[in-house]
Amino acid sequence: MHDFGKLTPRVETVELPDGRKTQIYVFYDAGDIEWHDLYKSLPAFDFYVALDDSDHVVSMESNPEHSQIAGYRIIGISHEEAGDFTRGPGGSVYGMKWNGNRIVNPADHMTIEEKRAAMPGLTPRQFRDALIDNDIMPDQVTAAINGIADAKARAKALNAWEYPTMFSRTDQLLEQIGASFDLSPEAIDAMWTAAARQ
Repeated sequence: MHDFGKLTPRVETVELPDGRKTQIYVFYDAGDIEWHDLYKSLPAFDFYVALDDSDHVVSMESNPEHSQIAGYRIIGISHEEAGDFTRGPGGSVYGMKWNGNRIVNPADHMTIEEKRAAMPGLTPRQFRDALIDNDIMPDQVTAAINGIADAKARAKALNAWEYPTMFSRTDQLLEQIGASFDLSPEAIDAMWTAAARQ
């Protein structure tokens, strides 16, 4: 692995074989070394990978000519460091993460809280249908909310139940529903995942 750093483009004028002049972008690293000189100064890498500021993969090319991307960190890596991820149309590498040693799927390294926060939102209809599919009727949810002793907490829970434009897996209301109907967080996760697929 080699970290080339971020490339910065400059507009430069070059002369074409027919004598005409044109302007092109030429890319330089932080040490003011032009990209071609930079990558040719080292043995060739299997892949040249562009990473965003969070080390997520935005590009992976075998040809360094195709890796001149301004504002992204460029690294050279081996096939082993790339793992089984693929590039090109339909490739699996995009959005994956460089961990300093290899490309990994960030979902494999997320905490359960991060995974829940990343779950897609459900429309009110999707959410209510999911409850019904799990034998929890909407009027039962309303009755459970109406059983909350604190008037303000009850009013807020009713608002969250009756007037959302979208339900989030991390909504506080889900903990209340789960507790009322003996649903574990894992059972809610499974219900949520199934509903998001419909």
